[in-house]
Amino acid sequence: MPETEKTPLDLPRELFWDVDPAKVDPERHAGTVISRVVMLGRLEDWKKIRKFYGDKKMIETVTGLRDLPLDVVSLCCVAFDLKKEDFRCCTSRPFGRAPWIY
Repeated sequence: MPETEKTPLDLPRELFWDVDPAKVDPERHAGTVISRVVMLGRLEDWKKIRKFYGDKKMIETVTGLRDLPLDVVSLCCVAFDLKKEDFRCCTSRPFGRAPWIY
């Protein structure tokens, strides 16, 4: 794919390595765009999506993610004045407790 291919919100092509960036709609696929930028983006990418989506949408998205690295959780806590307990990835268990664990 050409390097000049249009990406949503003029974000780096590397964030959309597995999809056709022309088919990514920033409104419909907001969760995907936000999660990729939060986990893999640079500071200028953060600024672009924060300006486009606003803090409310970003907080709603990042706190609902199931799998978010702890360093990203810490960064989001500072950026949005949140607590670790506000994040789904920190409060929900992916599996129930095994019956053999006491």
